[in-house]
Amino acid sequence: MKMKNPFKFDMEVSGNFFCDRKENIDDLEDYIINTTNVIMFSKRRIGKSSLIKEIFTNRLDKSILTAHIDIYAISTTKELFEHLKSGVEDCFTKSESNLNKLARVVDELRECFTNAEVKLVVSSSPSIELNSTQKDYFKAMEDLFYGFYNYLSKNNLQAVIAIDEFQKVVSLNDAEKIEALLRTLVSKRKNCSFIFTGSKRNLLLSMFDNTERPFFKLGTNYPLNPINKDAFYLWSKERFAKKDIFLDKDAFDWLYEESDGETRFIQMVSYELFRQGKKTSVITIKEMQECVSVILSKKKDLAALLDAYTTPQQNALKILAKTNGKNIYTQTLLDEFDLTKPRLQSAVKSLISKGIIYETDNELQFEDVEFKLWLKQL
Repeated sequence: MKMKNPFKFDMEVSGNFFCDRKENIDDLEDYIINTTNVIMFSKRRIGKSSLIKEIFTNRLDKSILTAHIDIYAISTTKELFEHLKSGVEDCFTKSESNLNKLARVVDELRECFTNAEVKLVVSSSPSIELNSTQKDYFKAMEDLFYGFYNYLSKNNLQAVIAIDEFQKVVSLNDAEKIEALLRTLVSKRKNCSFIFTGSKRNLLLSMFDNTERPFFKLGTNYPLNPINKDAFYLWSKERFAKKDIFLDKDAFDWLYEESDGETRFIQMVSYELFRQGKKTSVITIKEMQECVSVILSKKKDLAALLDAYTTPQQNALKILAKTNGKNIYTQTLLDEFDLTKPRLQSAVKSLISKGIIYETDNELQFEDVEFKLWLKQL
């Protein structure tokens, strides 16, 4: 009988599939309990959504209502409203399936949401629907949040709403009007806090750090760093041991450093090594490198991605991959890639503006670690 793989990389995780982050959990629990807004940012695939899922599912008191809303795919004000509405609706049924209790909740909601039709949908998974009677989506958003706040106050309840990829609102038509409205709704919250997350840090932080923007200083900045390397190793080693596979520390350290600590990629490689590994085997640096090479060889879209850039940009990407974003303006590198310093600077600036790379602690890093590792193998 095949053993279940203890590593997951293609979905949000919690419980046994969630690794460490005790300090982050303690911080965010404290902010939530004290109804403090949080602006959490990091590159993609570090584990923001899984961290929120773990806290909401396993760490908070069950009396605290939670909504986890991903707006990455929205493109209109209507879609924004629909996503926010679905998140609020899910608050009420997430931890309650008793129909009599849900019916009482519906009665209470009808008193709070005066411009919405509130109904209980009976099925194997009961749900509550808040169908706004407003034709204007801005007014519908106002009613949604003020109704929610009223419900919390009347029932002496607390809630936290996490909105993933919050910077997406900047790309919508009427973005300024949306920001201004949401700012008002967030600032007038009662018994509720918000977690705003984003992977495009420049866009997200500009919303909260710019004195001319509505969301200026409307929360505490919280950069999310990679999982601690030693804690990640011990967690991974324990899971490989379920199949009597020994994970060499040097091998894991190599993977962690090469992948910039990216949670998803490390989990993906671990998944493959566990799947293919034989009992009593040892994962060495060589096995780790071979596994990464096989994974990257299947990424057929990366060559097309590279071809989409100008020659100076392509050379800049190769330099950044080769040097891990450090000391890229040496004359040796400029000569090797037939670039001048101004030309390389211009290429780097354009790649940052496109969101392909970003700067942190005076280093340049790739948003997509698989792209970086693939470039290193060229």
